[in-house]
Amino acid sequence: MPKRKLRGQTQLEQATGRAEMKTRSRTDLMDRLAQRPPRSEEMDADQKWSDVWPAARTFAASVVPLPVRMGSRPNTEKRAPFKKEGNLELVKIPNFLHLTPAAIQQHCEAIKKFCTPFPPELLNTPELAKTELPISVDYNTYVHQGTNIRDIRSRVVTMKVQVAALKFSEHALEKFARLAANRYDETTGILTIITDRCHTRKQNIDYAYYLLTVLYHEALKVESWEKLSARADALKVDFDGSTTKSRLVEIIEKTHVDEKSMESFGKMWNEYRNTEETPEKTREYARRAKEILGLRKAEV
Repeated sequence: MPKRKLRGQTQLEQATGRAEMKTRSRTDLMDRLAQRPPRSEEMDADQKWSDVWPAARTFAASVVPLPVRMGSRPNTEKRAPFKKEGNLELVKIPNFLHLTPAAIQQHCEAIKKFCTPFPPELLNTPELAKTELPISVDYNTYVHQGTNIRDIRSRVVTMKVQVAALKFSEHALEKFARLAANRYDETTGILTIITDRCHTRKQNIDYAYYLLTVLYHEALKVESWEKLSARADALKVDFDGSTTKSRLVEIIEKTHVDEKSMESFGKMWNEYRNTEETPEKTREYARRAKEILGLRKAEV
């Protein structure tokens, strides 16, 4: 025989008054809330919110003292969206209730003693910042509404390096430009590395530093076959050793042109041959050529 009373025995005792009738709350949510008021109704108006919601957590209707509503109805003009009590839509999505301005300020004040101020000289002088901080890493963080809080675009990392800070020799710089290909802009002297093949942003940052390290050390290497390179293999055309210089030397020996004018014309020749051609550079090159040959100056 079971030790507990059967349901019929319990009902018979309650009907005859021999047993006490216990009333239980219904499974309805509002009846449960009626037993004890929620915490949000007992909060003071001046209570510190960072103590109530100190970290990221799932939405709790009994804690948040805000009339939040969320959901969809057929006719929103007649019926408002669902209340926060028992609203699963508010539980599904992430919230930023722990990132209030007061909480952020409190966190900043806590870690301020571990930080040092940014040098004002670097803010006022961009040229100094380029020499002292030659590497910059850029990335974006996206916040949007959706089923997934992650965005594939946030893992893309762009690294920019001032190549002049690497202090390459002429041979190493030429080899570095060949290895970097179109990632190196000779006009600005900036190397741009974009990494997006890894799954996380941290992995892409590490991969970008790895590529920079490999490019640097490979550019400094000098293989045995590199010593066999000829003048035609160079990326740029050099004025020294060119047929133009040899013919020009033969001509100016008769006119007794000074060495300073020769160096000035050599710089103009290198700029004209190794950069993009423009009408202004063409006219300047013609003017310099006529000056060194002792001809009449070109009219601009």
